[in-house]
Amino acid sequence: MTETPMFNDLHKIGIKFFTLSGNDVPLADFIPVFHRWIQHGSLNDTLVDVADYSHVPAGPGTMLIAHAGNYAIDETGNRRGFLYYSKRELPGSGVEARLAEVCRRNLDACRLLEKDEDTRECIDIDYGRLQIIANDRLHAPNSDETRQALEPVLKNFLARLYPGSGYKLESDSADPRERFSVTVSMQERAQSAEELLSRL
Repeated sequence: MTETPMFNDLHKIGIKFFTLSGNDVPLADFIPVFHRWIQHGSLNDTLVDVADYSHVPAGPGTMLIAHAGNYAIDETGNRRGFLYYSKRELPGSGVEARLAEVCRRNLDACRLLEKDEDTRECIDIDYGRLQIIANDRLHAPNSDETRQALEPVLKNFLARLYPGSGYKLESDSADPRERFSVTVSMQERAQSAEELLSRL
């Protein structure tokens, strides 16, 4: 499939998986977890620092800053979830390949949360409900045209991630000042990060 030229330079992409439970866990509790990941080099990136935005209502939460992108227990829009967004050029010749790479990096971190002794009992991630964000107003403005052009790409990506499952896709905001983002609710959700990673 040929992608619209406006997306050729779209690399700043985010994916957020919402939480099923654990929304009452204090954001500060994730700070030592992220610091431990830095100390152990737990992710395939250069992990730099932890930033605490727990004082910001409906904000970016607790962030793990890395060279290629940032990870976060994010509460934007009062919806907690685990977010990864890329800050630099991604591998892949098209948006679908870049989406897969961003999703892979997110799921690698989610898998750590599922296994970490401090978080595995207190947070449950919904692997059937996710937000896809274009953090680039130049190459993906928040408009109907962007959604129409991206929908075939998103359809292919979701078919790969959730084969045979239907879904509902909703735009998060019509305000052109906001980033383009959509929330996807799958009819059938995966049970773990491992399950989804096996499809990428």
